[in-house]
Amino acid sequence: MISVVAHLKQFQIQSITISGHAGSAKHNELDMVCAQVSACSVGCLNAIDQLTEDSCAIEMESGWVSIQVNKNSETLQIILKTLLIQCETIQFSNSDYIQIEKVEV
Repeated sequence: MISVVAHLKQFQIQSITISGHAGSAKHNELDMVCAQVSACSVGCLNAIDQLTEDSCAIEMESGWVSIQVNKNSETLQIILKTLLIQCETIQFSNSDYIQIEKVEV
C-alpha cells in the first residue's frame, strides 16, 4: 500500500511523505497505481524545483518521496496542495492501494 502523510500547520503544508508500493498488479506487470503516484510526484517535484527554487528539502528513492518546506510561499503551497489533490483523486478509484493522512502539527 502507498501511504501519503501530509503535515499541516494552520492549513499550510509543512511536509509530505509518500512511501510504499501499491501492489495492485501481478508480478512483472505494470502497477498503474504506482505509476500514477510516481508521475504526480515527479511532476510536482519538477514544479517545486523550477518555480520555487531552494524552498524545500527533497529526498527521493524507489518507493519513497520526502518534501520538507524550508521557505514557504503561495506558489509552493499551490504545488503541494495540487499534489495532495492528485493523490486523493487516485485514492478515489484505488482505495485498496493508497491511503492519505493529514496531520495537524
